[in-house]
Amino acid sequence: MDLTQTAMIQTETKQVDRLYDVAHTDCIIGLIAATLLIAISWIFGVPRPGQALAVIPIIVVLGRWIIALSYNRASPPNSAVKRWGMIFNAGAAAGALSWGAIAVYFIHLDIIPVAAAAVAVAAMMSLIAVILYAGSLVTTVMFAALALVPGAAFAALRADQIGTVLGAALVSSFIIAILCARVVKQLVWESVIAHSENEQLAGHLDQRRTQVEKLNVALKTTTDKREQTEITLRRVSTDLGLVQGKAKALADTLERVSPRCQVTGLANRRHLNEQLESEWRRATREQKPVSLIIVEIDEFEEYVEAYGHQSADSLLKRIGQAVKGFGRRSGDLAGRYEDEKLALLLPGSDARNAARMSEALRKRIETSKIAHAGAKNRDIITVHLGVATIKPAQSLPQTELLKRADAALYEARFQGGNKVVAYKPLSKMKLERWDQPNDGQLNEQSLTQKLLLWGYDTVKDVLHPGEKPCEHISPDDTVIAILTGELLIDMEGHTMTIHAGDSIFIPHGIQVQLQASGDKPVIKFTASKSK
Repeated sequence: MDLTQTAMIQTETKQVDRLYDVAHTDCIIGLIAATLLIAISWIFGVPRPGQALAVIPIIVVLGRWIIALSYNRASPPNSAVKRWGMIFNAGAAAGALSWGAIAVYFIHLDIIPVAAAAVAVAAMMSLIAVILYAGSLVTTVMFAALALVPGAAFAALRADQIGTVLGAALVSSFIIAILCARVVKQLVWESVIAHSENEQLAGHLDQRRTQVEKLNVALKTTTDKREQTEITLRRVSTDLGLVQGKAKALADTLERVSPRCQVTGLANRRHLNEQLESEWRRATREQKPVSLIIVEIDEFEEYVEAYGHQSADSLLKRIGQAVKGFGRRSGDLAGRYEDEKLALLLPGSDARNAARMSEALRKRIETSKIAHAGAKNRDIITVHLGVATIKPAQSLPQTELLKRADAALYEARFQGGNKVVAYKPLSKMKLERWDQPNDGQLNEQSLTQKLLLWGYDTVKDVLHPGEKPCEHISPDDTVIAILTGELLIDMEGHTMTIHAGDSIFIPHGIQVQLQASGDKPVIKFTASKSK
């Protein structure tokens, strides 16, 4: 039900209540008007039928008064409002007819003062009805029509000046009553609508006020709960800090005690260093090489950003198991070198074997086709590897192997990743060819003189084809020059061949194997000098 329908029901009920409330005033005014007409008719000698006719409004008024008293006592429900409204309209119509009948009869008697008084009373009662019945347009129009129209019609039938004047007065009164009734109806209707809106707004306001009060209570309850939660949270945070401290202390203890990385399951860096130190000492005694492979995942930070730390840990574990699978001998050890770097220690493995193993490992990971959505230059996981091999010597610390592997790893990363780079110690050795225009004819004397300029003592040796390689290691920088034949130099698994007239500079501490290559004996000269 919308606002208009509600207003209509409320208006109808209130209108009927108001009509019966003003009925007493209407009856009093009617009694006064009827008494006035009786007095005027008596004064001007109106015949007895006319005086008796003036008594009819009094009878009607008394009847309406009795009906009004019954309504006020009965206080009927809303369902009976329409019936009581019809009863009121019937009473008002009877009263209006009585005033109209008096006006017609008195005009018919042709007693001008009495006729004028009757017309005036009818007009006055119509205007009073407009005021008293304000908002009830039907009742007002009906009353004015029954009270004024009959007299106006009868006056028009006289067709004389007096009839015209009286008819015009009645018609004017009727028009004025109708216009006033419409204006009053509109004002009353707007007032009722505004009142209904105000009542509904007041009702909504009360509801909102009740809701606000409930929200205030809920807010206070929530605030209290939040304060309690904050207190609990602070306690939990304090307890969590203690637990975290204990967990960190326990993790540190486990790190010191356990040789394993908790993420990959491989050896941790501490255990890897300890194993390297042990194998280094053994390789020094047995004169065997030690190789180290460092593996780093290409664009690992981008993988962490794309998949998260948990997935990154799973990836490290998976790659770590692949690295571990290539360490098949008893001394081989796979470990976690740094955060995203893994390492494989290969005692007794030469440079060629370590390089082949590194390439096989790179291909194994590449063919696994592990997705990498965050990579810029690839769509799968790849790795780059740095390889270094050293035959330990007392003059070389074990950290030299780590430095070389790191240097090779950096070069592999610099070249774009997904690559194996082996550290080549031969690049440290400088090779100088015999320059005949400047050095003269190549012979033993000229070669010895050239070497004397670089060192102090020169030793001549002869290597024959088919002999076992001889090892050379010197604590000082060394120059080896070839007079005849071809000399094969093997350094930590890397080989190169020098020819007659060539001189090669070997830094101190580097161990090489020398062997005659071809079918001619090799005459070599060795010059050493202090650092």
